[in-house]
Amino acid sequence: MTLSLSTLLEESKRLTTHLSSSEIPTVHRGLDLLEAESRKLVARSMRNGKALDPRAQSMLAGSGVDTDELTENVASSALLAAFELLQPSYDGNVESFLGQQQEQSIVSAIEESQLSTLDDFDRNMSQHMNNVWEDTQRRLFEELGQYQAAEPRPFLGSMSPLARQSGPAFGLSDGGSGGNKKCTQPRVERYAQVVRKLNDARLLSQQFELLPGLEKATADSSQELKSKQIGQVWKLLEHYTAMSPSSGATTEGNMDRRLVARACEYLENTFIEHVDSKIAQYPHDANLGGVPSVHLRIKGYLKVLYARTDRAPKDVEVFGGEAVWAHLFMLYRCGYKQEALAYALDKEEAFSGGDPGFVTHLVAFLDNSPSVRSGGGGGDLPATTLSFEDPYKAAMYRVVGRGNIPKKAEAEVILTTEDYMWINLAQIRDADKISGTGIQHGRDTLETLQASMLKHGPAHFDPSGNSPLLYFRVLLLCGLLENAIDYLLKSERFQIEAVHMAIALVYYKLLRLPTPSAGSEAMVSTGDSSYLVASEGAAGSVRGQFDFSRLITQYARALPEDKADDSIAYLLLLTLPGYQSSQSGLSIEQAAEMQTRKNTLCEKAIVRILYERQEYSHFLGDIQSDGTRKRGVLERFLPLLGITTSEQFSHTIIRSLADLSRDEGRLADTVLLYNLGERYNTVLNVLCKQLGEALYQRSMGSTAMFVDSAATTVVVGLEDVEGVARAVLAHYRQREHIARVLDERAVSTCSMLLAIIDFVNSYQRGSYEEALEVIESTNLLPLGANGDVSAATRHAEQVRTLDDAITRNFSLILLTTMETLTRIYAGLKESPYLDGIKQANMQQLRRKARGLMVFAGMIQFRMPSDTFAKLNRMDVFMN
Repeated sequence: MTLSLSTLLEESKRLTTHLSSSEIPTVHRGLDLLEAESRKLVARSMRNGKALDPRAQSMLAGSGVDTDELTENVASSALLAAFELLQPSYDGNVESFLGQQQEQSIVSAIEESQLSTLDDFDRNMSQHMNNVWEDTQRRLFEELGQYQAAEPRPFLGSMSPLARQSGPAFGLSDGGSGGNKKCTQPRVERYAQVVRKLNDARLLSQQFELLPGLEKATADSSQELKSKQIGQVWKLLEHYTAMSPSSGATTEGNMDRRLVARACEYLENTFIEHVDSKIAQYPHDANLGGVPSVHLRIKGYLKVLYARTDRAPKDVEVFGGEAVWAHLFMLYRCGYKQEALAYALDKEEAFSGGDPGFVTHLVAFLDNSPSVRSGGGGGDLPATTLSFEDPYKAAMYRVVGRGNIPKKAEAEVILTTEDYMWINLAQIRDADKISGTGIQHGRDTLETLQASMLKHGPAHFDPSGNSPLLYFRVLLLCGLLENAIDYLLKSERFQIEAVHMAIALVYYKLLRLPTPSAGSEAMVSTGDSSYLVASEGAAGSVRGQFDFSRLITQYARALPEDKADDSIAYLLLLTLPGYQSSQSGLSIEQAAEMQTRKNTLCEKAIVRILYERQEYSHFLGDIQSDGTRKRGVLERFLPLLGITTSEQFSHTIIRSLADLSRDEGRLADTVLLYNLGERYNTVLNVLCKQLGEALYQRSMGSTAMFVDSAATTVVVGLEDVEGVARAVLAHYRQREHIARVLDERAVSTCSMLLAIIDFVNSYQRGSYEEALEVIESTNLLPLGANGDVSAATRHAEQVRTLDDAITRNFSLILLTTMETLTRIYAGLKESPYLDGIKQANMQQLRRKARGLMVFAGMIQFRMPSDTFAKLNRMDVFMN
């Protein structure tokens, strides 16, 4: 039930009817009256000068209420405007309004821009950090040998510990069996011998038959590989490497056309071998007799084919008792083009029955006549004029470009993978012969064939996974050399062969390599376990580039520890000219710059492998006791690195290796290598730095090691550094030819640091008088000035010229010296007999301490803040 306001009013009046009295009038209070009374109440509360009732004040004070504070708080409250109604103020100035809106818009835009900038910065920074981390993680995994996420391969037990973390074993693993290891080692040695001979030939600038040498090494390892297909692979590579590099400019198009032509030639030769083997297997069925000609061998093979197999086509056209189309196709399939042409002319009546222009077209096609490209030679054919029940006829028409023949027409004669590859490659090879005729339907390009082979993948050709060489050969045939090597490297059984096939292809300039970067940064791989890198300027290309430098570096580091010479021999292959897709059109200067980058990459790899193996005297040579230098093994191969002088060798190899050893904290190696590089002053500077760091750590309470945040240098213990420094300094001083070139400042610094170490050691042994004599002999502190301010000033000015290895340890030096003085003073003071001499000595010690305090006050900003306070406490004890 809904009540109105008037009804509610009446109901409220009836609530008080029982309280009403006729003697008391009714008070009607509206909102206006309530507001007026409220304002009066407020005004009354704000009156000034009206004191609080004393009785009320006493009562509130008894209850713990501070009336004075309460009065002040109430008086400070502005209640006059508490009940005033606020009305909006309307400004009619449009220009002021628009200016205000513009300012607000600008401020809002700036705030939004700032927020957007911060968001973009956070997003870009996060993306950058993720990219850096992924790149670092990838390189770390490569270093640790975990670049293949599937299952890490084992390593040879004889490998060095560092080499075991460098990459895969490349088939060198023993798999936990000593027998397999014994089989693998001779195989590795055979290939290494070939590589060593290759480098020897390169030194003499002679051509080297690399492929026959590698093929022989593989043949000698046939008992270990147990694969007949590996021989076929080397034969295919022989066809590829037989291409003459001087036949025209080396461009992508020329390279692909030559590869396709050589692949067809290889497939035709293998088919001839297949024909001869079948004839030899079934001589009675072939029935050749005498010395058979090409035509008799083809007839004999066709007889064997139809007599011994059930896969031979049944619907063939026969003319005069002879399958003419099968005979013609087999001739062309074997590469006997001229014999096929002569056979077609001899049997022209048989071939011209349904197509009078076929023989004319074949003649023009084989002679590469312009009449074919212009559409002559018989022209295209209507689909209704010919019957292609004979699959050999369909295949022949297809390969010579006579009409648009569907692929299914010749399906019966394409029985093997080799047949499939040949018929496609033959069409690609002869594509320019039929250009302009419009006969392109169903004819693949090389790119489409490559994409198709990659799409099928190895599972299509080798479902069981037991014959990786089958898919490897398919990739080689369609020109995907980089993809083929990358695929075979994933097969542990043939990893060693894959590495050396890559070497052969690089040597013959067939493998596409990425352009070496100026900084030698890591390439961006197409996958975690792939050696393929993104092709430059060929987005979407199915053919990538091969990271040859990474492969050779990992293989060299995976070799056993006793094969350091072989590791260097393989690393020298990084300087092979190779073939870069970006090399076409380069000037002589640009080509030289690219080769320089390769040399630099090889030098860095050699430095790394020498650092891991630590056979410095063997590879870098040594300095004899009489000062003469013994040459190392590596110096013989310096021309391959583009190094022509001993100074250049010292700078690029020895000094780089010494810098690496210094950064990694190998003090003995650092001294040895810098000394070998005749950088004697650098040896002293390194020793001074190490001595200073070790002393500083002693002052910090740690003698184990120290990591320098700037150079990530691990400093060995003080005793080791001290021993090396004393031996080196004594050795240099005894050699006149070395002493003449030494920097006096470096020698002085090293000597002073050694004296400071003697001082600290004497103090720790409790030989305080001896320690005081040592520190006084250095003239580093004004101990003999007897508090002379001028002497302290001179010493303070000398501090600026001292090496940082000394100045950073002044806190230790001053505190130890003052402690030494204090200990000697305390010993004299506690002596039961204080004669005049002892008192004079005590006075002398106080003067030394006072001079030390004056000196410390002049250099206190070079020391920690608490050092001066500690010195002051000890000085107070003495004075």
